[in-house]
Amino acid sequence: MPDASAQALAATYRQRWAVETMAVAPHDRLLEIGCGRGVAVSLVASRLVTGRIVAIDRAATMTRLATERNASHIRSGTAEIRLAEFESADLPTRYFTKIFAVNVNLFWLGAATRQIHRMRNLLAPGGRLYVFGERPTSAHPVANVTSTERLLRAQGFSTTRSMEVRGQGRVLTCITATPTS
Repeated sequence: MPDASAQALAATYRQRWAVETMAVAPHDRLLEIGCGRGVAVSLVASRLVTGRIVAIDRAATMTRLATERNASHIRSGTAEIRLAEFESADLPTRYFTKIFAVNVNLFWLGAATRQIHRMRNLLAPGGRLYVFGERPTSAHPVANVTSTERLLRAQGFSTTRSMEVRGQGRVLTCITATPTS
């Protein structure tokens, strides 16, 4: 089993890849679903000037850790961390230029129609949804990508796929989804 520092390094690489893939711009308005310890929040907020990131997580421990990690970004107004379930979070409609999630299983479990519909309503015109995952090559990561694409297309999104194989037998994946109408 990897030690804590190896796990942290892997998470940081995964989050850096996600932020680079999204090409976060200084004016973006982002929503992160399932922010965990707030690593991606830190990376995103450091790129923002007039933009803002709202990050939600349903675990009190994770939101506390994310808040501690991002205290300066929260004070500056570029980040907000909320303890909330996605389905019930009070979020502005047609506001977010980018919505993303890293290793959030609702996308590949296939029963997320209501959540996908809500994401569509939260996206600003021209906005995009990014679904990131990291899986061991032995776990058939393409199966998750395929089921996520199928789910998003059934909900009226066009999708593109990005993949990167990295060391230790891991595959990083991203589905970028854009509403078609």
